[in-house]
Amino acid sequence: MSAPADLTAQLQAAHAGDAAAAEAVWSLIYPELRRIAHARLRGTPVLTLSTEELLHEGFLRLAQPGGPVLHDRRHFYALASKVMRHLVIDHLRQRQALRHGADWQPLAWDTACVDAATRPADDARLLALDDALQSLQQLEPGLAAVVELRFFGGYTEAQAAQALGLSERTLRRQWTRARAFLRLQLDG
Repeated sequence: MSAPADLTAQLQAAHAGDAAAAEAVWSLIYPELRRIAHARLRGTPVLTLSTEELLHEGFLRLAQPGGPVLHDRRHFYALASKVMRHLVIDHLRQRQALRHGADWQPLAWDTACVDAATRPADDARLLALDDALQSLQQLEPGLAAVVELRFFGGYTEAQAAQALGLSERTLRRQWTRARAFLRLQLDG
């Protein structure tokens, strides 16, 4: 990660319309965003979405005109984790809809219907996790932020604590509470 003050200054300049600052921001954040995207896709059933697709689509959403004002480095990475989470969930929902007939086309009798690649059963579980996380967001936004950084952002405890401005001990307590809530929502 780059120096926090440098990235914060570049983010503010880019938001003010400085094209050179926007390009500098991209070079500063690309490695970290790539790490977040890779962590998000590692071990998930989103096989048709590559790290680069998730990274670039996430950046486009963050950098769109009229998008959110990015105050500092911490705010940027928290927002990046949230945007990538939403992209993955949107992708899974689209796949789920396709699986349940959203792409239904009448087939001629001679059409061979071969779909040997079955989708992993984890799609439904990840969508249920997103629903539970939305419930947690309404009750305890701080706990939801911890889950987004740890699970969807791939942050370690130390990185998430630093990003949220918490001690590692506080983050661990919040992570434990958040996991307990999500487990109750998913298994209950």
